[in-house]
Amino acid sequence: MKLMLGLQGLLVYLCVLSLCSLSFSDENIKCTKINGCKCVLSGGIRIDLTRLNNEAKWLNASLGNVSYFFHSCSNVPFGNHTGNDDCTSGSSVCLFNRTTSAYQNLGTTEDASFLFDNLKDPPVLLYKHGNITTAILLQCVYSTQTSFSVVDGQDKEVTHKLRLESKWACPVIELTINKTASQNSSNSGLSTGSVLVILFVVFATLYFVGGAVALRLLRGAAGREMIPNYDFWVDLPNLVKVSILFILNTLHL
Repeated sequence: MKLMLGLQGLLVYLCVLSLCSLSFSDENIKCTKINGCKCVLSGGIRIDLTRLNNEAKWLNASLGNVSYFFHSCSNVPFGNHTGNDDCTSGSSVCLFNRTTSAYQNLGTTEDASFLFDNLKDPPVLLYKHGNITTAILLQCVYSTQTSFSVVDGQDKEVTHKLRLESKWACPVIELTINKTASQNSSNSGLSTGSVLVILFVVFATLYFVGGAVALRLLRGAAGREMIPNYDFWVDLPNLVKVSILFILNTLHL
Protein backbone atom coordinates (compact mmCIF):
# COMPACT_ATOMS: atom_id res chain seq x y z
CA MET A 1 0.00 0.00 0.00
CA LYS A 2 2.78 2.42 0.92
CA LEU A 3 4.58 1.54 -2.30
CA MET A 4 1.47 2.37 -4.34
CA LEU A 5 1.03 5.71 -2.55
CA GLY A 6 4.68 6.51 -3.09
CA LEU A 7 4.44 5.73 -6.80
CA GLN A 8 1.26 7.80 -7.04
CA GLY A 9 2.96 10.77 -5.41
CA LEU A 10 5.99 10.38 -7.69
CA LEU A 11 3.81 10.28 -10.81
CA VAL A 12 1.88 13.38 -9.76
CA TYR A 13 5.10 15.21 -8.95
CA LEU A 14 6.69 14.30 -12.30
CA CYS A 15 3.53 15.24 -14.17
CA VAL A 16 3.26 18.62 -12.48
CA LEU A 17 6.97 19.23 -12.88
CA SER A 18 6.83 18.50 -16.60
CA LEU A 19 3.81 20.77 -17.08
CA CYS A 20 5.42 23.57 -15.12
CA SER A 21 8.61 23.32 -17.13
CA LEU A 22 6.64 24.04 -20.28
CA SER A 23 5.29 27.32 -18.93
CA PHE A 24 7.83 28.64 -16.44
CA SER A 25 11.49 29.28 -16.02
CA ASP A 26 13.25 28.33 -12.79
CA GLU A 27 12.70 31.80 -11.36
CA ASN A 28 9.86 34.27 -10.86
CA ILE A 29 7.14 31.63 -10.82
CA LYS A 30 3.85 33.36 -10.08
CA CYS A 31 0.97 31.61 -8.36
CA THR A 32 -2.14 33.78 -8.44
CA LYS A 33 -3.77 33.88 -5.02
CA ILE A 34 -7.47 32.97 -4.98
CA ASN A 35 -7.87 33.08 -1.20
CA GLY A 36 -5.86 32.32 1.91
CA CYS A 37 -5.55 28.64 1.09
CA LYS A 38 -5.57 28.44 -2.69
CA CYS A 39 -3.51 29.72 -5.60
CA VAL A 40 -3.50 28.87 -9.30
CA LEU A 41 -0.59 28.64 -11.71
CA SER A 42 -1.04 29.04 -15.44
CA GLY A 43 -1.79 25.76 -17.16
CA GLY A 44 -4.44 24.75 -14.63
CA ILE A 45 -2.07 23.72 -11.82
CA ARG A 46 -3.20 24.75 -8.35
CA ILE A 47 -2.30 24.51 -4.69
CA ASP A 48 -5.43 24.05 -2.58
CA LEU A 49 -5.36 23.60 1.20
CA THR A 50 -9.15 23.80 1.59
CA ARG A 51 -9.60 20.19 2.73
CA LEU A 52 -6.87 20.62 5.30
CA ASN A 53 -9.42 22.21 7.64
CA ASN A 54 -11.56 19.07 7.48
CA GLU A 55 -8.87 17.16 9.38
CA ALA A 56 -8.46 19.67 12.20
CA LYS A 57 -9.67 23.18 12.94
CA TRP A 58 -6.18 24.17 14.08
CA LEU A 59 -2.85 22.53 13.31
CA ASN A 60 -0.31 23.10 16.06
CA ALA A 61 3.43 22.73 16.45
CA SER A 62 5.68 23.47 19.41
CA LEU A 63 9.34 24.20 19.98
CA GLY A 64 10.52 24.99 23.50
CA ASN A 65 8.11 27.38 25.20
CA VAL A 66 6.52 28.54 21.94
CA SER A 67 3.53 26.97 20.18
CA TYR A 68 2.22 27.80 16.72
CA PHE A 69 -1.39 27.38 15.59
CA PHE A 70 -2.31 27.34 11.91
CA HIS A 71 -5.70 27.63 10.18
CA SER A 72 -5.20 28.11 6.46
CA CYS A 73 -8.47 29.21 4.90
CA SER A 74 -9.96 31.82 7.21
CA ASN A 75 -9.29 34.10 10.14
CA VAL A 76 -10.49 32.41 13.33
CA PRO A 77 -10.46 33.97 16.82
CA PHE A 78 -8.06 32.13 19.09
CA GLY A 79 -6.84 32.37 22.68
CA ASN A 80 -7.38 35.12 25.21
CA HIS A 81 -6.93 38.85 24.95
CA THR A 82 -3.33 39.53 25.96
CA GLY A 83 -2.41 42.58 23.90
CA ASN A 84 -3.17 44.83 20.96
CA ASP A 85 -2.01 42.28 18.38
CA ASP A 86 -3.26 39.03 19.86
CA CYS A 87 -5.39 36.47 18.01
CA THR A 88 -8.81 37.20 19.49
CA SER A 89 -9.88 39.32 16.50
CA GLY A 90 -9.13 36.50 14.06
CA SER A 91 -5.92 34.93 12.86
CA SER A 92 -4.64 32.38 10.37
CA VAL A 93 -1.31 31.84 12.15
CA CYS A 94 -1.09 32.42 15.89
CA LEU A 95 1.81 32.14 18.34
CA PHE A 96 1.50 31.36 22.04
CA ASN A 97 4.39 31.99 24.40
CA ARG A 98 4.00 29.83 27.50
CA THR A 99 6.62 31.84 29.38
CA THR A 100 4.69 35.11 29.15
CA SER A 101 1.24 33.49 28.56
CA ALA A 102 0.82 35.87 25.61
CA TYR A 103 -0.73 35.32 22.19
CA GLN A 104 0.63 37.00 19.07
CA ASN A 105 -1.00 37.26 15.66
CA LEU A 106 1.53 36.17 13.02
CA GLY A 107 -0.74 36.69 10.04
CA THR A 108 -4.21 36.68 8.54
CA THR A 109 -5.41 35.31 5.21
CA GLU A 110 -5.03 38.83 3.79
CA ASP A 111 -1.33 38.74 4.73
CA ALA A 112 -0.75 35.43 2.92
CA SER A 113 0.95 34.89 -0.43
CA PHE A 114 2.25 31.82 -2.27
CA LEU A 115 5.86 31.74 -3.46
CA PHE A 116 7.78 29.40 -5.76
CA ASP A 117 11.51 30.07 -5.64
CA ASN A 118 12.13 27.33 -8.19
CA LEU A 119 10.60 24.09 -9.39
CA LYS A 120 12.87 21.87 -7.30
CA ASP A 121 11.96 23.25 -3.86
CA PRO A 122 8.49 23.06 -2.27
CA PRO A 123 6.26 26.14 -2.49
CA VAL A 124 6.03 28.49 0.47
CA LEU A 125 2.96 30.03 2.08
CA LEU A 126 4.31 33.35 3.31
CA TYR A 127 2.66 35.62 5.89
CA LYS A 128 3.87 39.21 6.28
CA HIS A 129 2.20 40.78 9.30
CA GLY A 130 3.72 44.09 10.28
CA ASN A 131 7.45 43.51 10.69
CA ILE A 132 6.98 39.76 11.28
CA THR A 133 7.45 37.25 8.46
CA THR A 134 6.27 33.66 8.82
CA ALA A 135 7.06 31.05 6.17
CA ILE A 136 5.27 27.69 5.94
CA LEU A 137 6.96 25.17 3.65
CA LEU A 138 4.31 23.17 1.78
CA GLN A 139 5.76 19.68 1.53
CA CYS A 140 3.86 17.27 -0.73
CA VAL A 141 3.65 13.90 1.06
CA TYR A 142 1.22 11.12 0.10
CA SER A 143 2.48 8.28 2.28
CA THR A 144 1.93 9.84 5.73
CA GLN A 145 -0.77 11.72 7.58
CA THR A 146 -0.73 15.50 7.77
CA SER A 147 1.94 16.87 10.09
CA PHE A 148 2.82 20.41 11.16
CA SER A 149 6.21 21.17 12.66
CA VAL A 150 8.68 23.93 13.46
CA VAL A 151 11.81 24.25 11.33
CA ASP A 152 14.64 24.88 13.77
CA GLY A 153 17.39 27.28 12.78
CA GLN A 154 17.81 30.98 12.10
CA ASP A 155 16.88 32.73 8.88
CA LYS A 156 17.70 36.37 8.19
CA GLU A 157 14.65 36.93 5.98
CA VAL A 158 12.09 34.92 7.95
CA THR A 159 11.07 35.45 11.58
CA HIS A 160 9.31 32.09 11.97
CA LYS A 161 9.71 29.02 9.78
CA LEU A 162 7.28 26.09 9.80
CA ARG A 163 6.69 22.99 7.70
CA LEU A 164 3.41 21.43 6.57
CA GLU A 165 3.61 17.87 5.27
CA SER A 166 0.35 16.72 3.70
CA LYS A 167 -1.24 15.29 0.58
CA TRP A 168 -3.29 18.50 0.43
CA ALA A 169 -0.05 20.43 -0.15
CA CYS A 170 0.52 18.58 -3.42
CA PRO A 171 -0.02 20.47 -6.69
CA VAL A 172 -3.17 19.41 -8.49
CA ILE A 173 -3.97 19.62 -12.18
CA GLU A 174 -7.26 21.49 -12.52
CA LEU A 175 -9.27 20.55 -15.59
CA THR A 176 -11.21 23.41 -17.18
CA ILE A 177 -14.42 22.99 -19.15
CA ASN A 178 -14.64 24.45 -22.61
CA LYS A 179 -17.77 26.62 -22.51
CA THR A 180 -18.18 26.58 -26.28
CA ALA A 181 -18.10 22.79 -26.38
CA SER A 182 -20.56 22.68 -23.51
CA GLN A 183 -22.94 25.01 -25.32
CA ASN A 184 -22.65 23.02 -28.54
CA SER A 185 -23.39 19.86 -26.60
CA SER A 186 -26.49 21.39 -25.03
CA ASN A 187 -27.65 22.75 -28.40
CA SER A 188 -27.41 19.30 -29.95
CA GLY A 189 -29.89 17.91 -27.40
CA LEU A 190 -33.65 17.55 -27.75
CA SER A 191 -35.76 20.68 -27.98
CA THR A 192 -38.77 21.33 -25.75
CA GLY A 193 -41.15 20.50 -28.58
CA SER A 194 -39.45 17.17 -29.21
CA VAL A 195 -39.68 16.28 -25.53
CA LEU A 196 -43.40 17.13 -25.46
CA VAL A 197 -44.08 15.01 -28.56
CA ILE A 198 -42.21 12.05 -27.04
CA LEU A 199 -44.15 12.39 -23.78
CA PHE A 200 -47.45 12.58 -25.69
CA VAL A 201 -46.67 9.42 -27.66
CA VAL A 202 -45.60 7.56 -24.52
CA PHE A 203 -48.70 8.50 -22.51
CA ALA A 204 -51.04 7.85 -25.47
CA THR A 205 -49.53 4.39 -25.92
CA LEU A 206 -49.86 3.64 -22.22
CA TYR A 207 -53.45 4.92 -22.22
CA PHE A 208 -54.72 2.90 -25.18
CA VAL A 209 -52.64 -0.26 -24.77
CA GLY A 210 -52.95 -0.34 -20.99
CA GLY A 211 -56.67 0.43 -21.15
CA ALA A 212 -57.30 -2.26 -23.75
CA VAL A 213 -55.47 -4.88 -21.69
CA ALA A 214 -57.34 -3.85 -18.53
CA LEU A 215 -60.75 -3.99 -20.24
CA ARG A 216 -59.92 -7.36 -21.77
CA LEU A 217 -58.87 -8.89 -18.46
CA LEU A 218 -61.43 -7.26 -16.18
CA ARG A 219 -64.53 -7.15 -18.39
CA GLY A 220 -63.75 -9.66 -21.11
CA ALA A 221 -64.11 -6.94 -23.77
CA ALA A 222 -63.41 -7.72 -27.41
CA GLY A 223 -63.10 -5.73 -30.62
CA ARG A 224 -63.89 -2.02 -30.40
CA GLU A 225 -65.09 -2.47 -26.82
CA MET A 226 -61.43 -2.78 -25.83
CA ILE A 227 -60.86 0.90 -26.72
CA PRO A 228 -60.93 2.94 -23.47
CA ASN A 229 -63.83 5.45 -23.42
CA TYR A 230 -64.93 4.37 -26.89
CA ASP A 231 -68.07 6.55 -26.92
CA PHE A 232 -66.04 9.67 -26.11
CA TRP A 233 -63.55 9.10 -28.93
CA VAL A 234 -66.38 8.43 -31.41
CA ASP A 235 -68.10 11.69 -30.46
CA LEU A 236 -64.86 13.70 -30.36
CA PRO A 237 -65.00 14.89 -34.02
CA ASN A 238 -68.57 16.15 -33.52
CA LEU A 239 -67.60 17.87 -30.28
CA VAL A 240 -64.70 19.62 -32.03
CA LYS A 241 -67.01 20.68 -34.90
CA VAL A 242 -69.63 22.10 -32.51
CA SER A 243 -66.95 23.99 -30.57
CA ILE A 244 -65.52 25.57 -33.73
CA LEU A 245 -68.98 26.64 -34.96
CA PHE A 246 -69.76 28.14 -31.56
CA ILE A 247 -66.54 30.19 -31.63
CA LEU A 248 -67.18 31.40 -35.19
CA ASN A 249 -70.74 32.43 -34.39
CA THR A 250 -69.54 34.29 -31.31
CA LEU A 251 -67.00 36.23 -33.38
CA HIS A 252 -69.64 37.23 -35.95
CA LEU A 253 -71.83 38.61 -33.21
